[in-house]
Amino acid sequence: MALLKRSFNAALLDKDDDSYPSKMPGSLARTTAPVAKMMRLWNYKEGAGLGTHGQGIIVPIKTERRSSNAGIGHSEKPYDNGLPGAPASLPAGHKWGEWAAASRALRLERDCCEKTLALLRDVRLQGDDSAETADALAAIVKSEEVLQGKRALGAIVKSEEVLQGKRALGAWRAALPPSAVQHIVERVLAPRMAMKAREWEPVWNPGCDHWLRPWLPLIGNLPESLYGIVESKISGGSYDTISPWKDYFDPAHWEIFSRRHVLPRMTRWLQQLRITPPKQIDVKFRTVMEWTPLVRTQDVVSILEQEFFGKWESALRHWLQSAKPSLGEADAWCTGWKNLFTPELLDDKRVLARLEAGVAMVDRQTEDLNRLVCHS
Repeated sequence: MALLKRSFNAALLDKDDDSYPSKMPGSLARTTAPVAKMMRLWNYKEGAGLGTHGQGIIVPIKTERRSSNAGIGHSEKPYDNGLPGAPASLPAGHKWGEWAAASRALRLERDCCEKTLALLRDVRLQGDDSAETADALAAIVKSEEVLQGKRALGAIVKSEEVLQGKRALGAWRAALPPSAVQHIVERVLAPRMAMKAREWEPVWNPGCDHWLRPWLPLIGNLPESLYGIVESKISGGSYDTISPWKDYFDPAHWEIFSRRHVLPRMTRWLQQLRITPPKQIDVKFRTVMEWTPLVRTQDVVSILEQEFFGKWESALRHWLQSAKPSLGEADAWCTGWKNLFTPELLDDKRVLARLEAGVAMVDRQTEDLNRLVCHS
């Protein structure tokens, strides 16, 4: 007993060990000297937890501040429901993006003029002495005046003019006689493009950078004689393969194509979609929204009413009745789904009505739950 007392007194007189940082959790410097001496006596090691195996916590439990008006179900942290938060706002530099797009369009127009001029000269060298080709060549040479200007400074000035509406894109083509454009497209370009279209592989060159895109400022849209070839090659393609053709097809042909090939695919994705609150795992709805700009908004609304909203409301109702989630969690789930919709769809009254019906369902369930609590 005397030996134990002497050991205890010796431990009390020991100096603090400076090997462990004093500001770290589990440091004995964060307590009083007598307590620190007692802990060392019983072989406590700084930085370890209490318990036989040091399994205790060393970091104090943090308190979470809650706003004064927050009630049950309030959460400062976003719910992990697999759905997006608030949609991102436009970046501060989006005006720069508009300028860059205008600059690219003007450069493409200028390149098209140069390519057309070189092609017509080659045709003449190959023995085409027709009056139509000669007139087309003269018209292209004359139209170069529209695109004159220094390469660097001129591009900046013209791009700013486009953004301000002072100069419309396509002025170069508008300066060409219609007969010259028709001759170039039908007699010179179309046969060459048809040959390259048959050899074209969409997987390797979805943007048609070699045989179609360089000529768009002149031809406007894909020549009608090539629609069959292109449709057979892109109908089963990915979004990156199909999406550029919305600009390459004329509006009437694109509507036919989208109804025939894009809309059925989106419908099938919605039919296969599984809605699983409280956390959405299936991402097919996101894919549908990514493809939405390729079809008419009213067509998307129709398939949403047929294949999505009934399934969505049923899943929400079952979740509310079986799991009884908090108001905050259920509201965040509805908001997350709303954030998935494109702005064009949210402008549709039918879509908004169905989404608001889901929110109303959450409110009714909360009121019923509160009523039960009050009566119990």
